[in-house]
Amino acid sequence: MKQMTSTQRFEAALKHETPDMVPISYFAGILQLHWVKENLTWKDTVEYGRNGLKMAQVTSHFLDEVGGDTAYVLSDVGEIVQGWGVRMKLPDAPDIHMALGKFAVNEPGDWEKLDVLDPLIDGRMPTYLDACKWLKEKYHDRVPIGVDVPSAITTATHVAPMETVLIHMLTEPDALKKGLKTIAITVADFLNACADEGAFYSCYLTTRASKEITTVDQYREFGVPWDMEIFKKTERLYHICHVCGVEPMFEIISEYSRSTKNTKGISWWDKGAKPNLQEAKDGWGKDLCLMAGVDHTNTLTDGTPESIDKEIAEACRIAMPNSGFILAAGCDISPKTPKENMKAMIKAGRKHGKY
Repeated sequence: MKQMTSTQRFEAALKHETPDMVPISYFAGILQLHWVKENLTWKDTVEYGRNGLKMAQVTSHFLDEVGGDTAYVLSDVGEIVQGWGVRMKLPDAPDIHMALGKFAVNEPGDWEKLDVLDPLIDGRMPTYLDACKWLKEKYHDRVPIGVDVPSAITTATHVAPMETVLIHMLTEPDALKKGLKTIAITVADFLNACADEGAFYSCYLTTRASKEITTVDQYREFGVPWDMEIFKKTERLYHICHVCGVEPMFEIISEYSRSTKNTKGISWWDKGAKPNLQEAKDGWGKDLCLMAGVDHTNTLTDGTPESIDKEIAEACRIAMPNSGFILAAGCDISPKTPKENMKAMIKAGRKHGKY
């Protein structure tokens, strides 16, 4: 088969067409900084999330050094919500993302006070746009640029404490839904702005679509309507839904893939959540491109190149048939991951992922 570009390979997998080899992706985050300089200070970590050019350069350097098939723009969860006045807690040590500090919503009436944000000026959304633009200028159409963007209900749990959102689902549903409407418009506008600057896909963070956090009925009421609205307003981008939890709602994500043009896949921790990769392939593999296969919590951090090779060989055996597979870690890769293990992941993926 003729060798494909990374973008062609990635798109073929999303469409369940046969690529030349399995595309490889990762959530590298702060890990990427280790490939640029050693002995990080907290200022390096903070500037990575504040400076779009630095974010792009670090992402590009990591991709060029390690290999793989995506330039994935990822920093922390504050890029949108700072526009509503959420304050971030700065890290006091390297290898730690900025964290949520003071929230903007605490009372039911606060949801109605949220205004639709402008991605060109509000929060740190312009940082992501600058990173996308720089990466597009470097890679053109050869490498797919991905952006890490939370869903409306996930964003709500960054605007307000998680427990507040869950309580308002029960006690103040109308107020919460008013906030979700504003958030959904903002998220869609942000995604379209990313597409304007060259983004090819989003890792769309449906992190609350996990049964240990919400029930299926709750997610159908407070998640699905706004997810669908966002997907339909952002048809220039592919979307891969990412669920961090241990019981991802595959049934809902599968419905998204059947009812929209651009929602194609799911990313989850197949080594620590239900279903595992084999169960997901058997049950959902016809509808969803499965983005999984590498254990970021154990194998990548503490394993050997040999154990990584074995794990990836098994993942490719299970998920490669009939396409619809992107080899990836289950979530953000620890900054403590040895460099040789990241290189081993790419090497094993190329070795075992040939069609």
